[in-house]
Amino acid sequence: MVVVERETEFKETVVNKSKFLSQAIPCDNLSSLKQKLALLWKEPFGNASHIVYALRTKNEHGIDAYFSDDGEPSGTAGKPLLNILEGRAMINTAVLVVRYYGGINLGTGGLVKAYSEAAQMALDMGKFIQYVEYNFFKIVLKYNILEQFIKLVSKIKGEVVEKEFDDNVTLHFKLPKGEERQLDSFLNANQLDMIHV
Repeated sequence: MVVVERETEFKETVVNKSKFLSQAIPCDNLSSLKQKLALLWKEPFGNASHIVYALRTKNEHGIDAYFSDDGEPSGTAGKPLLNILEGRAMINTAVLVVRYYGGINLGTGGLVKAYSEAAQMALDMGKFIQYVEYNFFKIVLKYNILEQFIKLVSKIKGEVVEKEFDDNVTLHFKLPKGEERQLDSFLNANQLDMIHV
């Protein structure tokens, strides 16, 4: 599975006088996407006819899929976008297509084609990275081994999320799923335990 690395610029295409603007964005929940859509409806697309979307997100139980036709005939806008995301094995990615109606009806087949082509253009502009699932952990360390531990976490493509300094250091960190075993020798040598959170 892949995820778009960063938001793409809007790409424009015109079909029978209707203007379609499309964009791909990294997004891991529907609430964030709806907030972005609310902003788009205000500026710069306040007078758009439709803003349709599709979103696929990964959770601990599987994949959630969302889409909206935003007033277009059912299945002609959001669903084709979702099919493209599924076909490209994309996760935590949304694709948006803004339509300005040009006065000519495109028909259901024409709408599916226009929205699909617009979405493909946005996705073709994106840079994609492999999706990585993480487990989150907490550990308490002495200051003298802090730097060594952080380097080890970084070496296995993990990341320190938070540091709390007191008599010891409490680290909250994430590791790619299944990579925690690479810390075993360090943990054993320093008589440490980490807690999965």
